[in-house]
Amino acid sequence: MNEFLPGLAAIHGTELTRKLRRFHKSFYEQTIVTLRDKLQADEAFIYHPVPLTYMPLVMHATRIHCDAPDAGSCEGMAAPTVPHPDIPEWQQRTGSVAFGSPYLGADGVRVTRSYPADSSIMMTSVTYHWHTPPGIPDVCLRGHHDDPEVIAAAMEPLDDFARTLRLPGAAL
Repeated sequence: MNEFLPGLAAIHGTELTRKLRRFHKSFYEQTIVTLRDKLQADEAFIYHPVPLTYMPLVMHATRIHCDAPDAGSCEGMAAPTVPHPDIPEWQQRTGSVAFGSPYLGADGVRVTRSYPADSSIMMTSVTYHWHTPPGIPDVCLRGHHDDPEVIAAAMEPLDDFARTLRLPGAAL
């Protein structure tokens, strides 16, 4: 982590003060531990596209129990595309693509969604969901940011990170 921060600061032309270094080192270490405890990943998420002066992009991993026989019957696969009831549908944008994983299988989807958080902020979220065979928990990885450009810029490393997730002790 210590070797990573100066390179990130240089990419974004940011002076890496002691306070900024301490904050980001602490943030990344806590995030990595949280993800490691919930799911196993081969590497820490790479935050290169997110400038150090921005709020970091936070990803949350969860396991969902679904006994549906296939992805088409899994309610969790379509859940991120359901419009938020308190926001007019015309203000929400949703897109989804199939998203396979070498560890979690081919029955995956990546959903991006943009919606107004209030009159001045547009939130963007990204959700990955893999439907696994019955008896093995489905995996869901989610994150959101108040700057849609941060999500757009981070999409490639997010995809790379999502492909490294595995369930502890599960061999698919």
